[in-house]
Amino acid sequence: MPRSGVLIFNPQAGRWKAAEQAKTLAFILEQGGFSIEPKPTRAPGDATTLARQAAAAGVEVVFVLGGDGTLREAAAGLLGSAAILAPLPGGTTNVVVGALGIPTKPPAAAKALCRAPTRELDVGLCGTEPFLMLASVGLDAYVMRLLNPTLKRRYGKGAVLWSGFHAWRRYDYPQIEIVADGEPKQATYAAICNLPVYAGQLKLAPRVRADDGRLHLVLSRGAGRAAALGFARDLALGRHARRQDVEILAAEKIELRAPADLNLQIDGDAFDLSLPLTIRLAESRIKILAPSGRFFKNHPE
Repeated sequence: MPRSGVLIFNPQAGRWKAAEQAKTLAFILEQGGFSIEPKPTRAPGDATTLARQAAAAGVEVVFVLGGDGTLREAAAGLLGSAAILAPLPGGTTNVVVGALGIPTKPPAAAKALCRAPTRELDVGLCGTEPFLMLASVGLDAYVMRLLNPTLKRRYGKGAVLWSGFHAWRRYDYPQIEIVADGEPKQATYAAICNLPVYAGQLKLAPRVRADDGRLHLVLSRGAGRAAALGFARDLALGRHARRQDVEILAAEKIELRAPADLNLQIDGDAFDLSLPLTIRLAESRIKILAPSGRFFKNHPE
């Protein structure tokens, strides 16, 4: 008896021809023991609705072909259900896919997921918005706000880098007011991490584990373009945690309080949310297919 599954795909994500890819992937998944019903998204939020409907119908595995944003939307629809999330790379950076040890090419990813174990992943909540990877405020959120979606689809990471260069020159690095487990903090950049990796596979919060029941807060207090460039350089070299203007700590509850025009991004998408804003873990985890347990505390490899 094949396992029941749906394949949610975002036709606009990344530079893959998602509709054609979906047909190929459905065939591979069916060869791997699943019955698959393709479900294309047509507007923001559709992945949440489609995933929630699949879970309510008793579908066992929800495959999602798209970027980190589409994956985040689907996770929002599955949170609290017994359905299993199965990520397929179809976006620009596919950070979550990389963290779970899923191959970067969709056909290879589909084959790997057919035999991958089910693990449990913590889910962050930014207000009521779920996230799998991170929520951050500061320069990178400003980059996401400036980024043209059409250029991102056409040029991929090149568009992100181009937008990042212009944002780096224009951003004014305001002081961000944060309260972490009751302790006031100030920084010019803050990332609240549920997974350790960022912007590909850079380890922004190296000690984070996907099922450790904690969020990790990464703070940079450096002001200005030179400090931002230095932080980016040291992050790429894996030594940013040794900087004098950087602090990394575990926290259960993080509150964002100021400034009022705070730039915020969640799993790579810019968001407008009202302050003060509380960030914490959801009460339940989500089930997910993940070939690698390297970032899971309870699944060491």
